[in-house]
Amino acid sequence: MDTDEVDLLVIGGGVAGLTAALVAAIEGLSVLVCEKTGQLGGTAASSAGTVWVPGSSQSQRAGLADPLEGARRYLAAEIDTDSGADLREAFLATGPRVLDYLERHSDVVFAPAARHPDYHDRHAGAAIGGRALVARPFDGRLLGADFARLRPPLRHMMVLGGLSVSKDDVAPLLRPFASWRALRHVLALLARHARDRLSHPRGTRLVMGNALIARLLHSLRQRGVDPLTGVDVRALHQEGGAVTGATL
Repeated sequence: MDTDEVDLLVIGGGVAGLTAALVAAIEGLSVLVCEKTGQLGGTAASSAGTVWVPGSSQSQRAGLADPLEGARRYLAAEIDTDSGADLREAFLATGPRVLDYLERHSDVVFAPAARHPDYHDRHAGAAIGGRALVARPFDGRLLGADFARLRPPLRHMMVLGGLSVSKDDVAPLLRPFASWRALRHVLALLARHARDRLSHPRGTRLVMGNALIARLLHSLRQRGVDPLTGVDVRALHQEGGAVTGATL
């Protein structure tokens, strides 16, 4: 039996696990990521992958100023409880710092949605946009062989046999002749997708959740971390009440 020693063992290759692994690697820790399925990304890779972070510098730079007091009132109305107030304050204070940290130290970069209303828009403090952010599109070709280990989006989020579509793509695709800009956008999408399908099972222009996981994976690989797939955790080993190892 082979034995390996690391500073941090991450069990699960979803967005939380990959983010934890990336931050640890950035901070100089040795990291091992284990994912039991054959692909990385979990539900985040197959969904929109939107994060909800009020008061981000990304939104401020885009002219979408969002004072935290509004978000604080919205969370209070949404959760409807006095318990957990400290956790909510920690989230509001730390969320923007996390996005800035990732942007400074990795390829994980987010862009705010100008119109992405809070789900319960009648609650006090609800906003129309600026709090929801998505990862910027990513070129899946940069992943090399790791592209095959990236869980694809849900089928209904792709068209033409594997072309990933973001919210910004929907209007031009539905009305390509509405303007020269829309037509140019659609033609660029189709040309890129046609080239991709010559050598890939699906399009390599990644958006939304797929772009988020791809950016995390690419950043991890740049720091020498190669997540393992198809690896089960059979047992956790404890000493003095703390987990000190695992059998994989």
